[in-house]
Amino acid sequence: MIARWFTAVLLAAPGSVWAHAFGEPVQLPMPYGLYIAGSVLALVLSFLLLALAGRYSSNRQFKVQLALVAWPAKWVHAARAAGSLFWLSALAFCIVTGLVGSNDSHRNINMTFFWILFVLGGSYAALLIGDWYKYQHPWRFLLPARWKGFYNYPKWLGHWPAFVQLVTLVSIELFFHSTPRKLALLLIAFGAFNYAGMLLWGTRRWLQRGELFAVLFRLFAACAPLRRTRGTDGKYRWRFTLPFSDLRHARLWHPAQCLFVLFLLSSTAYDGLRETAVYFNLFWQDPLGLLTAAFGDHPMKIYPTVRPWFVAWEIILLLVSPLFYLLLFIAFLALGRVLTGGQQPIGLLLRRYLPSLVPIAVVYHFTHYYTLLFSQGLKIRGLVSDPFGWGWNIFGNAITGRLPWLPDMANIWTSQVALILAGHVAAVWLAHQQALQLERSNGRATLSQLPMLVLMVVFTSVGLWILAQPLQG
Repeated sequence: MIARWFTAVLLAAPGSVWAHAFGEPVQLPMPYGLYIAGSVLALVLSFLLLALAGRYSSNRQFKVQLALVAWPAKWVHAARAAGSLFWLSALAFCIVTGLVGSNDSHRNINMTFFWILFVLGGSYAALLIGDWYKYQHPWRFLLPARWKGFYNYPKWLGHWPAFVQLVTLVSIELFFHSTPRKLALLLIAFGAFNYAGMLLWGTRRWLQRGELFAVLFRLFAACAPLRRTRGTDGKYRWRFTLPFSDLRHARLWHPAQCLFVLFLLSSTAYDGLRETAVYFNLFWQDPLGLLTAAFGDHPMKIYPTVRPWFVAWEIILLLVSPLFYLLLFIAFLALGRVLTGGQQPIGLLLRRYLPSLVPIAVVYHFTHYYTLLFSQGLKIRGLVSDPFGWGWNIFGNAITGRLPWLPDMANIWTSQVALILAGHVAAVWLAHQQALQLERSNGRATLSQLPMLVLMVVFTSVGLWILAQPLQG
């Protein structure tokens, strides 16, 4: 009922929407409500097909893989060492350029390199080719890989260090005006924090649980279609497999792991929402008159006074956003358990079913930010000629002010719809695999997943609705 009502409202929307990444209107071939209705229909049909297929929809038939070219081990080890040296040198160079170069974010190379190429590009590279960071992380030359640390890693600490770093990084990026100088100081603090963690508890353990990018890129890599294996001949081979299929074996054993996944999902959705006119007007237009009563005047008239409160409100919303998703997920899990009369503890269901949200979190992140690789990432070609922003032109291709190449806006929207739908279909499939293992029959598994289907429909509709909203002026 909720999904039908939501779709009906969206069908009444006009066909001219705003591409969320750029804030410019684009005329689509049909109303965007029809895109959403089609996505919802595809979700429902995929659920019905899984229900009808029963246990034949399990993952056994997806074990066929295509072997790629084999590479000698020495080549692989040399590539790993070269990659590690490159990333260590590049991040160190970002610190140097930030400290002594121009403080203009558009002229200093460190902003584009770190935020766009390393954070976004590294995430999406892991999404395509697997966990490259595991073998090319920049810490290789600072501590031995077999360093075990001075202490045993405490079990209670789990993934909390990585989660805290993720929250900190996202908060800084969203709410605090970043500059090359601030980024350099952030990288120094990040390096010191993680080096101390590896020194205390060992390189391997810290990279498994404490280092932000090791945990983040590994999460994206779990969705990759490429896998690396080593044969009996000592050579490495890369094989194709079904995207997202590795997640069917994932178990989230620590609360911080669960919050990490939920925060990746909620922070991306929140970042998309906070850029819309609907969100902006909800606070600054003060439709209920609460702020006017509290401050004695309309918030738009006393902007400097209200602005710090607005930032605090935004930070609070970001911090509680994963808890909202958690409570919503628990509610639908509990409803599914009621429908089947199951007795499984909610904690067990969370650990088994939360990995099904990883495809949604990953595709949300990709659809919201991949356009930055075109609008900002291509600037790296010119920035390498003037990395400090001092007016150099080393390679003769310094930034001239020309706009970077951008794909067609309608194609961007279509790709976003397709990717979000693919992520939700994968989530439905993964949840169904878990249900088949937990329930005694296909009928009970299907019944337990009916509330989850409704949740996926809501997620899909809301996600596409956010992408289609006009940005604030």
